[in-house]
Amino acid sequence: MIEILILYIIHKREKTIYSIRKEIIETFGTFTKPSIGTIHPALQRLLKDGSVALNERMSEGGKKSSYYSITKKGFETFRKLFFDSASDNPSLFYTQLQARLGTMGLLKPEDRKEFVTEFSKKMEIFQFELENKLKDEFIELDYYQEQLLNRTLKELKSLKEYLKGLKVD
Repeated sequence: MIEILILYIIHKREKTIYSIRKEIIETFGTFTKPSIGTIHPALQRLLKDGSVALNERMSEGGKKSSYYSITKKGFETFRKLFFDSASDNPSLFYTQLQARLGTMGLLKPEDRKEFVTEFSKKMEIFQFELENKLKDEFIELDYYQEQLLNRTLKELKSLKEYLKGLKVD
């Protein structure tokens, strides 16, 4: 997920690692606040595979600064990562979904449609699992667990409606 966010952030202009982190937090901070220790290895992986270019310059004060920019291959990598299989872990799935929703402006309209279709199917599965858990007489849920599952189910249904109404073309 962090690679998707990095590629999205640098698609308009090159940035230093610190400005990448700052912009990720400003833009996506409601669901992720990565550290430099998370961003740096992701940038190294993207550099290694040619998705990101590095431009090192000396500042007027004599300090070397590293600027990262997306390459043509980086746009292909973005699309590939964007469509990599989503986690089966619901909490990870929701975070991944938010990252993808927040960055899908980089996709072509047909890719956005494919994304909405694919993720809507995954959400159907999660809804089915939640409903079955709530109905299963052999699973003993206490009041708080049941309330939490009902709240999650409500949020999931709301998110599905949101995806249905999303302008993708």
